[in-house]
Amino acid sequence: MIPSLSGLALHSGALSTLSVSRRADDGAGLRFFWPGFDAPLHASDLAALRRTARRATVLENSAGARMRTPEHLLAAALFFAGAPLDIVCDAVEPPGLDGSARPFFELFSAAASPAPPRAQAYASNLDWEHDGPEGSLRARPHTHFSVRYLWEQSDIQYLFDFNSAIGAPEQVLPARTFIEYRDWIKIPGGADLLAGAGDGSGMLLATTAEDYAEARKNLPDSRGKAFPLLHPEAFRFPDEPARHKVLDLLGDLALNGLALPKLRLEIRNGGHALNHLLLDRLQSEIRRNP
Repeated sequence: MIPSLSGLALHSGALSTLSVSRRADDGAGLRFFWPGFDAPLHASDLAALRRTARRATVLENSAGARMRTPEHLLAAALFFAGAPLDIVCDAVEPPGLDGSARPFFELFSAAASPAPPRAQAYASNLDWEHDGPEGSLRARPHTHFSVRYLWEQSDIQYLFDFNSAIGAPEQVLPARTFIEYRDWIKIPGGADLLAGAGDGSGMLLATTAEDYAEARKNLPDSRGKAFPLLHPEAFRFPDEPARHKVLDLLGDLALNGLALPKLRLEIRNGGHALNHLLLDRLQSEIRRNP
């Protein structure tokens, strides 16, 4: 029986199934089979796809075929880049599941053994800073990939210092996606956003004590035990929101050939838009120094 995962896609709400099968080792590593793409996608193909960010990463080829919300899947795929596995999805967006990357890592582990992510070095000493509406970031050369991530909004702040990608399966991949209460109540019906969200698909947070009190009044079934968590009952980690931001970062950086850059990153309030700016900068370095 081929290992698979099924569930509603987080944003489209479509029923989606993702399966993994092992083939003879031909040296090609992971291959992704996605609706609308005429040929399997290899690691080297991912960087060539057009990227947009709207609460998630969306990839598109020149013919208009899309791969939506792949970041959690790709964060797990970093640890199986060289494995002869075929990843097949029957919908544009993979299942959202619990809002983390852990189920994907476990699915891949059923077919192959994980390995440390590939490292990507750059010919020039990349030292880059960005400060804008997308968030702030400082990238400096380093011996390996590491990131210090600060997420702060109004009355809450979470800091996570991630120093070794090898620890991601235990420290980062289980962290669930989240949305702030004020953003959640503004999403109109039929917006093709969070249509597949349910009780077990992520976290709902309030960023101020006032919002928390309002939400508890308007959402009598909320089960969060303490501010700022409205749902579910408890965090998996005390700093789970910051860890999930690092998870999204890993998944977006995986678009660069299923490898992580040898950089020390310092990020404040970044998300997919900032991750894509960093990817643009890294890919320009590769083009200048092939």
